[in-house]
Amino acid sequence: MSQVQIKGLKEKHVYMIDWLLTNPGTNFGVLADEISVSRSWLSIVMHSDVFVEEYTKRRLSHSKELSRQLIEKQLKVALKAYDKLDLILDDDEAEDRLILDTADKTAKLLGFGATGGMAPQLLTDETVLERELTREVAPGVIERAREKLRRTTTAAFFGEQNALPSPEG
Repeated sequence: MSQVQIKGLKEKHVYMIDWLLTNPGTNFGVLADEISVSRSWLSIVMHSDVFVEEYTKRRLSHSKELSRQLIEKQLKVALKAYDKLDLILDDDEAEDRLILDTADKTAKLLGFGATGGMAPQLLTDETVLERELTREVAPGVIERAREKLRRTTTAAFFGEQNALPSPEG
């Protein structure tokens, strides 16, 4: 947190955020010169809580939008490629090797790795699937556990005999 804080964002501050988003990696001195402010003033504003919060919010929104656009373009290119590939594979003149390579690469991209040939991998009883576990803990439990860990670690470090629990329980 900066010692000096701005109370709210003004038009110049919003312009600074827009400039930072459209000129990533550019030296901040360029921005200071462009808006006719000192580098120290720029630093004070950029480190104030209000500015950091708004900049972070806008940057995340900007990144999400760029990611969305990129994914849309990648999908469009992939669909075009598959359409053209479909035409090539429908041609009776297509080489068998081209068809086999295309089928193999497409299967790999879809997550079907080679097992005993071109067969897809099937899940068995031994297959372990990862999933996110969410656990709720009563207030204070984590803090008590941390405190117990601190006491045990400190006691063990300073040589208390019974600091660590015995293996027998």
